[in-house]
Amino acid sequence: MSKNRDKYEALINHGIKNARIGNFDEAKSSFIDAIELNSKNNKAYINLSNIYVLQNEFHKSITLLINYLKNLFDEDICNQAAKICFRFKLRKDFNKLIKIIKLTNNTFNKEKKYLFFINAQFHENEQNFNKAKQSYKNSILCDTFYFDAYINLLNLYESTNDILNLKLLIDSAYKNFKEKEEKNILIFFDSLRLNRESKFKDSADLILNSNLDSAFKKNKNFQIRLLNLESKNNEKLKKYNEAFNKIEKRNSILSDLNANKKYNKRNVLDTIEKYKLFFIKKNLNKITINNNYSKDKNLVFLVGFPRSGTTLLDTILRSHSKIKVLEEKPILLNLRHNFFKNKNNNLIDLLKITESEKNYIRENYLEKIILNKNDEKKIIIDKLPLSIIELGFIKIIFPNSKIILAMRHPCDVITSCYFTSFKINDSMINFLQIDDTIDFYNSVFSLFEIYEKEFNFEYTLVKYENIINNFKHEIISLLTFLGLKYQTKLENFHLTALKRPKISTPSYNQVINPLYQSSIGRWKNYEKIRKHKSKLDRWISKYGY
Repeated sequence: MSKNRDKYEALINHGIKNARIGNFDEAKSSFIDAIELNSKNNKAYINLSNIYVLQNEFHKSITLLINYLKNLFDEDICNQAAKICFRFKLRKDFNKLIKIIKLTNNTFNKEKKYLFFINAQFHENEQNFNKAKQSYKNSILCDTFYFDAYINLLNLYESTNDILNLKLLIDSAYKNFKEKEEKNILIFFDSLRLNRESKFKDSADLILNSNLDSAFKKNKNFQIRLLNLESKNNEKLKKYNEAFNKIEKRNSILSDLNANKKYNKRNVLDTIEKYKLFFIKKNLNKITINNNYSKDKNLVFLVGFPRSGTTLLDTILRSHSKIKVLEEKPILLNLRHNFFKNKNNNLIDLLKITESEKNYIRENYLEKIILNKNDEKKIIIDKLPLSIIELGFIKIIFPNSKIILAMRHPCDVITSCYFTSFKINDSMINFLQIDDTIDFYNSVFSLFEIYEKEFNFEYTLVKYENIINNFKHEIISLLTFLGLKYQTKLENFHLTALKRPKISTPSYNQVINPLYQSSIGRWKNYEKIRKHKSKLDRWISKYGY
């Protein structure tokens, strides 16, 4: 027995050694031999599954682990399978896993906490937020001291504007967690909750008295979130210098994160410059534009620079009985990406796009957005603000589509983009510096000016300030452009927002409220933004501010 155990460990060690130097076939052979020697020990299975992952044989990895679980439950094997399924988006394999484990039997024990946790993350990604909440709660029922499940559920409650349950969970967690690090995180969520309840001084005092600034110095994730929260509190308390300084510090930390250093602010700017040179009448005349498409007339693209009021417009318009809004789904942009990928990303190949290629893109897009016969009768609004950059491609594929341009005072837009906590990518990394934010804005609108001139397309301008100051007049004008009549229920758009499971934009906590004036002229509170106004004067003048 002892000899077999020693031999088993020797095979495991030999396999790990070979895996580290990239001898995967040799490592695989060692782990398979170990399984033959002892089919119940989980070490060889876990290591072999990792080898399959390294060789991109994900399904083989999961099958190995699931076959083990058919005969014997093992928490480590189970968690390994769940982790691989989630990491590589293997939803069907995960469903097999939870069926074998009988996760739906409402039996809660510590061994299943991670499965419920992963199940909740799958539901979140699929935007099944109520199911996600229940699965996180089940994870906590399995282990009332599983802190990761608390953090994710607290985040989900806040982001879905479920502030009552946010408070209840915080109160419950305070009773279970006494360690300093965990308690500080709970205090952060409590201060966030106070902010959401408009108790800004209470929130600021709780942060100060708990010394959270010092507590999170080594926790970059919560340090960034805390700085963001402190800025919001300071702004509401009219401490504008402090508010700006907090964001400057937050953005500096974001810039220095290794995860963000892979993004290049020049990529989107270079693309815009290429588009300026390409989308001119000389080239457009070479592209066959078919104006006989019938379904275009009900298709509208809602575009604008981020933080220009697109989410507000989205929420108002989706309150109309004859409108369907697609919120921030890059369906057409993904099809555009695939088209150019097949052309070696050569923009000039757009000149040779065939009718069949256009039809393929159109049909794939429409298939994804028109889900039933009722949708065919509606105006469909594709809301993706920065698709303003891709209007050239959009108008080639959908020449009869309409455009709504959301506009807000350029200085307020710049302020909001700089202050907002975006998920960083090649575009959003431009918002970590004021100068970069302004350069990006200028580039986008100089491109839009070229689109206006060269395509001569139909669009309507909707000003954020006009919605705030003269709601009915501005919305009637917009609906006339869309060929629709005004409905009084649009005035209660914030109730529509409250009914939505989750609003996946930075404005999620704003559009659930009635209209308010405080966001107009916000930029005037900040000296470091006021001094940049002249760089935006061209657009301030053009759009009548």
